[in-house]
Amino acid sequence: MPERTMETGLLLPSREALLWADGDMAFLVEAAVEAEKAGYDSVWVGDSLLARPRGEPLTVLAAVAGATTRVTLGTAVLLPLLRHPVSLAHALATLDRLSKGRLIVGVGPGADLPGTHAELKAVGVPSDRRVSGMAGAMERCRRLWRNEEADIELQPRPFRAGGPPIWLGGTGPRMLGLTGSTFDGWLPLSPTPDDYASGLRAVREAAERSGRDPGSVATGVYLTVAVADSAREATAELDAYIKAYYGVPAEVMARGMAMHAGTQESAAEWFAAYRAAGAHHVVIRLARPSLSDYHESARAVLAAARERAHR
Repeated sequence: MPERTMETGLLLPSREALLWADGDMAFLVEAAVEAEKAGYDSVWVGDSLLARPRGEPLTVLAAVAGATTRVTLGTAVLLPLLRHPVSLAHALATLDRLSKGRLIVGVGPGADLPGTHAELKAVGVPSDRRVSGMAGAMERCRRLWRNEEADIELQPRPFRAGGPPIWLGGTGPRMLGLTGSTFDGWLPLSPTPDDYASGLRAVREAAERSGRDPGSVATGVYLTVAVADSAREATAELDAYIKAYYGVPAEVMARGMAMHAGTQESAAEWFAAYRAAGAHHVVIRLARPSLSDYHESARAVLAAARERAHR
């Protein structure tokens, strides 16, 4: 299995900009520029139309593409069903061109929650077959990028032949199977390193069954972390953040999502555990119930993420 470089990404605070900065989208571009300067390998943007509102992610990443030169740009994760596949393929190809091939398209079907169903209804899309609909939309994007659809010639072509890599976020059996058989990478919210290792085994087994090299599937993970001088302070910050973001306590979200609250040292150990479980690209969401000192916190967390990455 080929060696992969250990990489660290920062989730840009697109929802937080609405919660605590009066919708200041320029702050996201600034955060991306500062992340690149600090040494992050990638920056990412989430997606939600109505359930958890924020700036439109592809628009945000287009602005970030023009302000940065090195970092990979990613969606964590994009909800393809909110967009028509032809328009989506066009937008992603354009963004891949603008960024000169720095784009990773992380996608998901949307959780089975009232907010997801409501926003899909708002755009006239049925929500009862979200996984198959998502997979079909991304396969159509690939066909369009390869110019394989009759009577449609999409321009511009993506920067890379065949289009940007597509990573799937999800941990259910069907999602793990699809990741291994069809997608270019995996970006789950696995609550524990053991969960991650178990899911990765299933992904690699599915890849082998499909005749793919298991090592060709990129391995990412989406981790939410609060870091403070004491575990108690960090725990309070995490709970305040999660309540503002989702409307429920942190302990509720922790059942299905990787979260940690503690000191920089304990965070370093937590990141290292996911890397040991097989994650080569750690995408970090800073759990801060404000945007004060955001750039300083991002630098501190990057140091923690890299502390044991190559030991």
